[in-house]
Amino acid sequence: MKTELIIMNIMAEVARAETIHPAWPRDPVKAASLCAEECGGLVRTANIYDEKRGTKRGMIVEAVRTAAAAIRFLKETELDNEADKRFILSNQGENHE
Repeated sequence: MKTELIIMNIMAEVARAETIHPAWPRDPVKAASLCAEECGGLVRTANIYDEKRGTKRGMIVEAVRTAAAAIRFLKETELDNEADKRFILSNQGENHE
C-alpha cells in the first residue's frame, strides 16, 4: 500500500473513532491500554491469517485501528513545553524513561 493511502485510512479511522467514542481516557495507563487492546486485535487477526482462516484485509483493518488508537493517544498527551515538542522526534534512538 502507498503511504498516502495508509495515512488517509488511518485519519479516517481517527475521525470515525472520535465520533463514536468521543471520550478518551486522561489517565495515560488507561489510554495506553486502549492502544494495547487494538494491537492485541491485530496480533489475533494475524494469527488467524497465518492459520489460513483470515485475510490480509482483516489485518490491514486491525493495523489501521491500532495506528488510529496510537494517534489518539498522542493527540491527548501534552508535552511539558515547546522545546520538548520540537525535540521529540530528533532523538528517537534514545531511551526517554
